[in-house]
Amino acid sequence: MENMLKSLPASTPDASAEQFIGKILEVNPGVSTELIHKAFLYSWQAHSGQSRKSGEPYLVHPVTVAYILAEQKLDQVTIAAGLLHDVLEDTPATKEELASLFGDDVALLVDGVTKIRALQMNTRHERQAETYRKMLLSMAKDLRVIIIKFADRVHNLRTLKFLPPEKITAIATETLDIYSPLALRLGMGKIKCELDDLAFKHLYPEEYASVVSKVVASRMDREAVMEAFAEPLRANLQREGINATIAGRTKHFYSIYNKMRKREKPFEEIYDVLAIRVIVDSVKDCYCALGIVHSLWMPVQERFKDYISAPKPNGYRSLHTTVVGKQGSAVEMQIRTWEMNKTAEEGVAAHWLYKNGEYAGEISKDDKALAWLRNFIEWQENLTDSAEFYEFFKVDLFDAEVFVFTPKGTLISLPKGATVLDFAYAVHTDLGTHCIGAKIDGQVEPVGMELTSGQTVEVLHLNTKNPSVDMLRHAKTPKARSAIHHWLRNAERQESVDLGKKMIQRAYDKLNASAPFGDHAPELLQHLGINSVERLYELVGKGELTESRVMKYFQTRKIKRRSMSEFVRSITGQRSQGILIGGQNNLMVRFAECCNPIPGDYIVGFLTKGRGISVHRADCPHAKLFEGDAERTVEVNWDGGEHKKYYVTMNITGADRAGMLYDISQTFVEFGANVSSGSIKAASGKADLSFQIEIRNLNQLKQIFRQLQKIKGIDKVARVKDYISYSGVPGAGEAQQQE
Repeated sequence: MENMLKSLPASTPDASAEQFIGKILEVNPGVSTELIHKAFLYSWQAHSGQSRKSGEPYLVHPVTVAYILAEQKLDQVTIAAGLLHDVLEDTPATKEELASLFGDDVALLVDGVTKIRALQMNTRHERQAETYRKMLLSMAKDLRVIIIKFADRVHNLRTLKFLPPEKITAIATETLDIYSPLALRLGMGKIKCELDDLAFKHLYPEEYASVVSKVVASRMDREAVMEAFAEPLRANLQREGINATIAGRTKHFYSIYNKMRKREKPFEEIYDVLAIRVIVDSVKDCYCALGIVHSLWMPVQERFKDYISAPKPNGYRSLHTTVVGKQGSAVEMQIRTWEMNKTAEEGVAAHWLYKNGEYAGEISKDDKALAWLRNFIEWQENLTDSAEFYEFFKVDLFDAEVFVFTPKGTLISLPKGATVLDFAYAVHTDLGTHCIGAKIDGQVEPVGMELTSGQTVEVLHLNTKNPSVDMLRHAKTPKARSAIHHWLRNAERQESVDLGKKMIQRAYDKLNASAPFGDHAPELLQHLGINSVERLYELVGKGELTESRVMKYFQTRKIKRRSMSEFVRSITGQRSQGILIGGQNNLMVRFAECCNPIPGDYIVGFLTKGRGISVHRADCPHAKLFEGDAERTVEVNWDGGEHKKYYVTMNITGADRAGMLYDISQTFVEFGANVSSGSIKAASGKADLSFQIEIRNLNQLKQIFRQLQKIKGIDKVARVKDYISYSGVPGAGEAQQQE
């Protein structure tokens, strides 16, 4: 075929086009050719005068790519796009021109396989990562984009020897890192094998030559071994009335090389380089054939895989079993139907790309085999760093190896090493965000527990639990890590906003201005060149803009200040958070962080400079500093009519046992206490747990203490920074100040 293609430019465009159409129809009978003919002539003209590194006319490349697509029985739109796939990158042609001449579908496909231009990115790595992102998003709109990219890569690999050594290494490595795993994800077995072997040939030429020579040298022996298995199997299948086609093959070169490398054994000791494929008419016949195989030869138990009842994520279905013959030789038997075989070889092109003979369009939500692509598109939106995107892209491409179930029986596939936290995010992002552990086959386990195939996992969660940086060490999948990074960035931004707001308000209050800060905000933002007050707060909170620079705006304008009487009135016009002060409940109050008083505690109040009334527990060591200062001491009492929430931090210590965390969380739920944060440390059979909870009053806290003390394995429960004993609450009276 390629010899004919090389001679095409020597003849007239129309004659060459007709000759090419004839070759297309030989491998893809019945395909419409009008668009293909038109695209051929356009590509001829667009690439006129261009040459490849080999010295041959450039047209040879797009014509070969189109022919590879025709061999896969693709439609005229895809084949035409293959002819045009380089015109946007290498010629003055535009996407708009292609759309007007060949239609929107062709223009979309050609644009989808076109690399990001060099001027749009700072570095080659950024450009490469964003090219993958563009290709990915284009795939979501039209899967034919990646089919064209595979054909383009196959022909480039076939002619790679004409490039400089460093370029050869880069392209071959990228093929093994990105394109081969992607072909596997899409179930395109034939394309994957060719990509692997071509990249292997250029990346490791000596090892490639060695494997090929040994495969060729052992050909006669392999054929004898395969026939020794095939002949009795064929006879027994025929005796049972099962119509079957049996074919033997040697696994592809790169696969053999990987087995040698991973097992650290020479070629002669790799027993499973042979495979016999048994193709039958129905699923029932598959299992009947399996029974016959196992009745004839001894199966290797750990080598049996049923991908019919539990298909691979890419839609691959087959029965795999390795059996040992009388002479000790072993072969892998692959048993499948004709439909399964077509899907195994052609993948997306055979099974998902076309339905009822027509192109299916965008990915359907019902296509479970392409769920990974939908998920990938979702989480990549949170990755703005190109290098991070590239690494996650590579990790996510490799085939899932762990299959676990939800309580309702839904199968979830995850990469090997995935944890409870990864599973939670795979089910739903919100479930991952609030995950505190899981029941695995009925046993409570922590978020970092590694999963194995066949387990049933029920996620445990608290709506008040949120991600932390520490959770990243338990997240192994790109989706989980991306979601945690996204949440942390948003949380960090909100913290910066809140901090910046406090800093500005505090500095503004010192100016004792007569008008509130908001009255000056529009002019201030315009002066600083900032588009919103929230952005102003964020910049100050991050330290990118100093509060002194903000205040300088007011100082230079000499704003009007409040009188002392106005200042006094300002602190008596605010709510007091459930505190009565001298019978009043409209004064500015803050609870001292050193002792965190809650309703029911004995409390005292002290007037502070510029910060209203500070409320302490009566026995707080810091409160003793104000003893004898009658002018600053204020009578305070709890306002029984208020229903506020108060934060309390408690430590729980005891035995490290399965289910402890679940029992504790159930206690919090039972008594209506929300958990705002928590941490767990376990070592040498002991567990140390810390939780910050929201409660209403001291009585509620006492009830929680009593219930926690009843839990099996708990030794001690203590309120952090607790200075008094709770009578009647065992273990709650330790006088300690914990950090």
